[in-house]
Amino acid sequence: MHQLFRLVLGERDLSRAGDLFSLEDKEIKNCLSEALEEIKTISCSPDYLTNDNDQAVVEICITRITTAIRETGSIERHGAALVALWESCLEHNLQPQGKDEDTPHAKIASDITSCILQNYNQPLVMALAIPVAVKFLQRGNRELSRNMSSYLSLAAIAKAELLAEHTEAITCSVLGGNNMLLRVLPSIYPLNPEPIHHHITALVAMMTQLNQAERQHLLRLLLLVAEQHPLVLRSLVPCLVGYLHDSVPNDAVLSILVEVSQASPALLSSYLPELRIVGQQHPALLGHVAKIHGAVGMTCEDEARNALVYLVSLLGSMEHSVHHTLLLEVRRLTDRFCCILGGGGKDIYRLSNSFTAIARLLGKQLEAQGDGVCRGEDDAEDPSRQEEEDPGGNGANENQTLQVKIQAFEEKMDEEGCGEGQVEGDGDSPGPQRRHSLGQAAQDERREMRFNRSKSLAMHALRSRSGQEGEGVEMTTDALLNDAPPSPDNTGVQEEEAPSTAPTTDGTVKYKDPRDGDRLWTHLRDNLDRIKGFCAEMIKQIPMPEQCVIEDSGRGFVAKLFFSCPLKGHYCLYSKSSFCLCSRQPHLWIQVMLLSQQSKASEALSCQHEAVMHLRALWERTQLKGSHSFPMAMTQTVTPHKKDLDSLQIHLEEVRFFDLFGYSEEMGGWLCFMCNNPEKATVVNQDGQPLIEGKLKEKQVRWKFIKRWKTRYFTLSGNQLLFRKGKSKDELDDSTIELSKVQSIKVVAKKRRDRGLPRAFEIFTESKTYVLKAQDEKNTEEWLQCINVAVAQAKERENREASTYL
Repeated sequence: MHQLFRLVLGERDLSRAGDLFSLEDKEIKNCLSEALEEIKTISCSPDYLTNDNDQAVVEICITRITTAIRETGSIERHGAALVALWESCLEHNLQPQGKDEDTPHAKIASDITSCILQNYNQPLVMALAIPVAVKFLQRGNRELSRNMSSYLSLAAIAKAELLAEHTEAITCSVLGGNNMLLRVLPSIYPLNPEPIHHHITALVAMMTQLNQAERQHLLRLLLLVAEQHPLVLRSLVPCLVGYLHDSVPNDAVLSILVEVSQASPALLSSYLPELRIVGQQHPALLGHVAKIHGAVGMTCEDEARNALVYLVSLLGSMEHSVHHTLLLEVRRLTDRFCCILGGGGKDIYRLSNSFTAIARLLGKQLEAQGDGVCRGEDDAEDPSRQEEEDPGGNGANENQTLQVKIQAFEEKMDEEGCGEGQVEGDGDSPGPQRRHSLGQAAQDERREMRFNRSKSLAMHALRSRSGQEGEGVEMTTDALLNDAPPSPDNTGVQEEEAPSTAPTTDGTVKYKDPRDGDRLWTHLRDNLDRIKGFCAEMIKQIPMPEQCVIEDSGRGFVAKLFFSCPLKGHYCLYSKSSFCLCSRQPHLWIQVMLLSQQSKASEALSCQHEAVMHLRALWERTQLKGSHSFPMAMTQTVTPHKKDLDSLQIHLEEVRFFDLFGYSEEMGGWLCFMCNNPEKATVVNQDGQPLIEGKLKEKQVRWKFIKRWKTRYFTLSGNQLLFRKGKSKDELDDSTIELSKVQSIKVVAKKRRDRGLPRAFEIFTESKTYVLKAQDEKNTEEWLQCINVAVAQAKERENREASTYL
């Protein structure tokens, strides 16, 4: 052990403890485990709780050791000793004494926690730490439990298998009120489901007590249970149906009920009337409601007939996005119970030219079957019978006109092999329904692409066979069915050339915009006014970067964003340079940049637009395997949630962006400090005229246990921050900080009640770090803004000089 550690720990010499910070990390990195063992001996001594000197020595030494471990990256080498000291704290009282006052051993545990658990991506360290961390969850110290939960959530993402064996303890902690750990359960459930099954009733009962984010984690867990072990939820169906009328997200609950209905349809049969009411109140959920009716209908002919009556009633009146799901369920039921339609169901699908016509024909068939008038298959194909029923000839025309979307739909069903009991993915479901499985999202998009391709290929075959252009093209079903599919090499060309189509009320096929198959374009087109209104307010709070680069930080992808001043006046801070920040929310920035681009355009942007292609490339750089693609992710919501925008604004505040930029109503954009305040330019740039001067306190020791501040007189002028030896401005200069050499400025601490007022700040140069504060927070804020402006101006001046020289 290093001699200074031996002196401080061996003799409990508090007066020499501060000298540990004068040692280089490499001098002590080999003896840290030995020092930790000695600290463990001290902290476990009988008089430690009452010995303030020993407590101070231990806290200072732990701070120095954890700093050295982080700086030297030696956590694997010293992890065992660090975890041993951490675990020893469990043998002592950790309950707070008085108001928010931690016990000595709780302080030790808290100081060690982050040093250990921030290495959540290192399996060897986590294998030692997680069993101990789980024990802390049960010791009743709320602050420690909260910190443990945050890190365990990250560990569950990186190494879920290490947490799986502790599923019981984690679940019990959740039921005890530690809701933060709900986010861990979906990650460990597939590896150890039984403990969660044992507590599933209690977990579901928590639903109404959770906030929105916590509910999402619980619903994600329940969906996993429903997908893998649906019968575990059989006793909870009444409770889940009841949640449909609460503020719980209905689409997620219905997704769970759909999975349960596939495994045991009888569980949902008595709730069909209630589900119909939900579908009536929320049309976007009708896809899920239809799937549950279809599942129940497969149990017997009577249930099938009742389900068909309901589904057919929707088919003629619901919006287009629901029709595919409805037709799928109708087709499954009529294929299973052919006698319901008397064998003529397939002809109805093939020959009808619109969803309304299909609904009308199916309704007639069901009504005829209900009255006991059942015609055979030969009668259904007899043209003379059809003429008798429809003397005007409208029905005949309907049965002879090809409706390309219905044909494409049938091809899609044949391709998917829709058989008895098979459930289609949510790609056919309406509106903003979203499955929580990442694999399912990719499957949904593939199905949608296949369906759009089927429409395009069918239309191409129709046009090439008939040699006609324009509206009103008709062709028999058999002719199209006999058309050979194109080779894979030609698929892409045909898909681009073939316009999408939609049925009109008169039975003809109408050629629409070729971008209709572009999911993103359709979404932006339908929400154009809302996006423009949103961006008109958003741009006043969140600036748009001039450039965005995605970089791999080693711990995940970050967006490196560059901001400049569009005015670029004479004294502009960023005419030759940019303000740069790194954000760990690249997806959110990409979304707001897309919305900003759309708000500036007069029409909806498509995936082929140059700006969209650039944003898509950025997205794909950060895209995790199995996660949503760019078009699907961008269409999940029209605009970001307020809390997400708040997080961007808070980050901009933390990096002091608003010291250097301000929104100009006149210019309708974000200008730098100088361009926004031209009246101050002459004052700031006047030779010999200080921008600000006065007394500041400089911290002499850079560790938290010794608060030793020295008051100096500082002057900020030109390219320099000067400070004197003492408190008087008349004393000689002691040193100077060259502002162009400042690497960064960071706020040390902020008041909790007002995060906008800093208590102190650090100035980082190549060789030294300065910690400064004024007499109060407002003065500190003033100094900080002036220094930020002066640093930016100094660097811009250097860039201009370099540009002129080149």
